Amino acid sequence: MRVLINTKHIALFLLIFALLISACAAPTAVPPAETPAAVIPLDLQAKGSSFNVIQGGYNFTAPAGSDVSISGSGTLISALDSSLLFSLNGINEMSTEKTDEEILEALLTSLFSGGQSSYKKSALISASVEGYEGAAYDFSGKFLGSQVEGRALVIKPEARRYVSILGMAVVEDNQSLWTTTGKEAFNYILSSFRILPAEELLTAVVCPVSPNAKYGFSPSEAIKVGGGLSSGPLRERAYLDNLLTSDGKPITYTWVRSLESPDSIVDEYTLTVNGKEVTLYLDQYSYGVINAPRGFGCMGAFPISEP
Repeated sequence: MRVLINTKHIALFLLIFALLISACAAPTAVPPAETPAAVIPLDLQAKGSSFNVIQGGYNFTAPAGSDVSISGSGTLISALDSSLLFSLNGINEMSTEKTDEEILEALLTSLFSGGQSSYKKSALISASVEGYEGAAYDFSGKFLGSQVEGRALVIKPEARRYVSILGMAVVEDNQSLWTTTGKEAFNYILSSFRILPAEELLTAVVCPVSPNAKYGFSPSEAIKVGGGLSSGPLRERAYLDNLLTSDGKPITYTWVRSLESPDSIVDEYTLTVNGKEVTLYLDQYSYGVINAPRGFGCMGAFPISEP
């Protein structure tokens, strides 16, 4: 009997793929261990969560009901219990100039290079984002043994810069998942996708560290990521996923509890930093200046803008 790979494993593979393409470090954090008991529905009509990914040179809005993981220039959006997946990426300065078609071919070849993987692609499709021209392929095939369908798109806003959006549905149990919900979600992301201007990338502070020594270390000095109940949890994860130790090593984190602060409700997290436990407090109900706490570093600029 053929055994299908768990779609959550595919999600993890796609995130690692995004990181490898962007030449970033391995994922820096482990999300909380709690897993939803039921599949969360995807709502393409509600307001989604917006993120600014300076390292990749793009801004995007994740649909309500999706989960988001951001590391460096790579983003993974998963939905419907990871049966619907989107990998976003960008390189602000390529070492050699390549055409959008060449980049697109390299992305698909790399993605389907694993065992039990093969794909067929459509004829080249013309595409554009904010007036910048690019190329796309529709594809179908086997990805790590599971039947998939999707679309890959590459845009080149400058000669040595590109951004990409790859969407994929695992269609083993629902043959129409991509042609219906998948394409709609892809277009949702594409409709709000923004290519950040070059001057914004040049002036971005790579890792701002708070001048306040107490920042993040007590409920009254919680890190104000904002977003509320709808997108606050995703923004907290995006913040924590971007943290490193002061010497650039990975951290892990787990959610502990929610508790009252003098003027809000904050979330307490335990971080493992160089083998030691550190407690940080984040506030999803208020928004303020986003910095790294004293004694921490960052993978890059925090992907959190004003909600």
